[in-house]
Amino acid sequence: MKKYEMMYIVRPDVDEETLKATREAVETTISKNGGENVASKDFGKRRFAYEIEDAREGFYTVTTFDAKNETLNELDRIMKLNDRVLRKMVISLDDK
Repeated sequence: MKKYEMMYIVRPDVDEETLKATREAVETTISKNGGENVASKDFGKRRFAYEIEDAREGFYTVTTFDAKNETLNELDRIMKLNDRVLRKMVISLDDK
């Protein structure tokens, strides 16, 4: 398994319960598909440099995890289906 870091931004108009459910869904997807969640850090609500899908700010979260390619594919699919997620980016920490 390789080590990855994913940053994702959730819409600013969601309530605290929905935000927590979104973060738990990410962690559950990682663990159910053979990955291991190492750490998750909440950066809170931040203002964007430019507008994304009519939003000027969003909730940032960075998750570090170990996973296989199959886990990344499923995580990508789940994040695309979630309309609360504005943006996401996954980088490999092993390539550094």
